[in-house]
Amino acid sequence: MMPDVVPHCVLLTTKRNQHGEQSTTVVVGIQRVLRRRRWRSVEVLACPVTWRPHPEQIASARRGYDDWWQALDWVRDGLIAGGILGEMDLT
Repeated sequence: MMPDVVPHCVLLTTKRNQHGEQSTTVVVGIQRVLRRRRWRSVEVLACPVTWRPHPEQIASARRGYDDWWQALDWVRDGLIAGGILGEMDLT
């Protein structure tokens, strides 16, 4: 299981220059803006990101952990029903 794990937003790609590490950007659109009484086209930039670990990975790990506990309960119940654990208290 992944106890206390929460997904974090992580940059997909970065680049390094003399100023340090920076995220890479991609153009996601073009916007027209009025600047100094003239219309100009400006690129709209965004940094591609992802979530790590992915929420589905966390959910899958938690389901696996629950399945493991259910299997242990099944074994315990079977041993108790079969009389094998007559003298022991299994918790």
